Amino acid sequence: MEHLRRVVQELASAGYQLDRSAYEYLRTMNEAEATTFAKSLLVKISEKGGAGGILTREGLLELGPSAPTVAPRQVPSVARTEIPAKQITARVEVLRDPSKEIGTGGSIEDFSHYFRHRFKKLVSVFHERPDSRDATSIGDALRAQQNEKVKFVAMMMEKRERQRKIFLQVDDLEDSATIMVSPEDRSAYETAQKTPLDQVICVDGVRARSDLIVAKQILLPDIPDHRPHLTQEDVWAVLISDLHAGSKKFLAEAVSRVVDWLNLKIGTPDQRAVAERTKYVVICGDVVDGIGIYPRQELELAIVDLYDQYHEAAKYVGMIPDHIETIVIPGNHDPVRQALPQPPIPKDFGEPLYESRELISLGNPSEVALHDVRLLLHHGRSLDDIIATVPSMDFTQPEKAMRLQLQCRHLAAEYGNRTALAPEKVDHLVIENVPDIFQSGHIHIVKHENYRGTLILNSGAWQAQTDYQKRVGLVPTPGILTAVNLQTLQVRFINFIQPD
Repeated sequence: MEHLRRVVQELASAGYQLDRSAYEYLRTMNEAEATTFAKSLLVKISEKGGAGGILTREGLLELGPSAPTVAPRQVPSVARTEIPAKQITARVEVLRDPSKEIGTGGSIEDFSHYFRHRFKKLVSVFHERPDSRDATSIGDALRAQQNEKVKFVAMMMEKRERQRKIFLQVDDLEDSATIMVSPEDRSAYETAQKTPLDQVICVDGVRARSDLIVAKQILLPDIPDHRPHLTQEDVWAVLISDLHAGSKKFLAEAVSRVVDWLNLKIGTPDQRAVAERTKYVVICGDVVDGIGIYPRQELELAIVDLYDQYHEAAKYVGMIPDHIETIVIPGNHDPVRQALPQPPIPKDFGEPLYESRELISLGNPSEVALHDVRLLLHHGRSLDDIIATVPSMDFTQPEKAMRLQLQCRHLAAEYGNRTALAPEKVDHLVIENVPDIFQSGHIHIVKHENYRGTLILNSGAWQAQTDYQKRVGLVPTPGILTAVNLQTLQVRFINFIQPD
């Protein structure tokens, strides 16, 4: 039991001791299971700021991950006369899908209309907040007396730093002004640092000379604290993304085990109980690896034809049990336009996928309600831009970037960055409705957190680390399935990578 001794030592170093019930619980796991569980436990302890103590079995389960991320094992076939999910009627409501409204504009007038729509939508969000309901316009602020307090809503057009101060150039529909933010006003300074360009903000400050405003506070639209919508039934949704079928690094065996688990062929009793009540599978983009997405990608492809890549993906999607509703949106590796919003996966290429089973195919981003629980689905290409430009952000914590998107109430504010934006008649990237679950992928890192009542979840990947990812320093966490109980928003993780 050398591995148990190491686990106990790691927990002791964090200030925790195990009682007999906790120790016996760990003894039921093999080395890989115990090691994985302990690592997840230590991460949770760190996040919660644990102060040490004696852990019981119940304490392990409460403090640790919601479920050990252990690989399902083959179990004897058990005859069942009834699978709970088959008796549950699916309730899917598409709340928002940009597909039917996507156009082909691109004139200066189209861009002007696009940003005006964004501005007006986010102004209305600020006017719903108690602390910014009295915000006016830049013009009103410039008409105020010197040293008089002002509060107004504007769009941030430029940002520059000089002598440790941040200067923002802001516009509204009529006027413009310069905002000075001093590090002495720490909250305003940190918000100015992390806020992307083209974001709508509320400035609470003091009128200085000419068109200069000194900011004392900068507010983002943000989502309010709220109670999430929950269903009354014990029903689960499996949230995955980034299959990357066609890649040499596609984890075909792990995906096969997922399908076997959904069909109740493998898994511990606890894991099978989740599968039995799984009513929905959501695939949040990058179904295939695509072609020409990044330099020298052809060297990492096992299948070089897009149609054949979808045929490969269809082998697995088609084996998802018929009683499970399956929803799919595209990602940047799927053969749709790169500019957001994206239309659904086209049938010209995705025909094998559509023929494999009945699918609900939507654009990116989309909003759906599953058993009354509201999901915002966005593949997550714009997370690259946030992580690259915002201080303290990195690829290991995509949930932080997703939290900033909720705070901005926008999925990709800055125009002209790596994420292309299409000037549609309306800005489909504004987060008008507060989601209960916000799902993205793209980063290939499994992470989640709860922010003001919304479950933020980045659903990882089913592709091992590629040479390109090695070059850019991205270390993925592939093969981990995320399942969410729609009755409680409890998150369960199951690791489908078999230990060596």
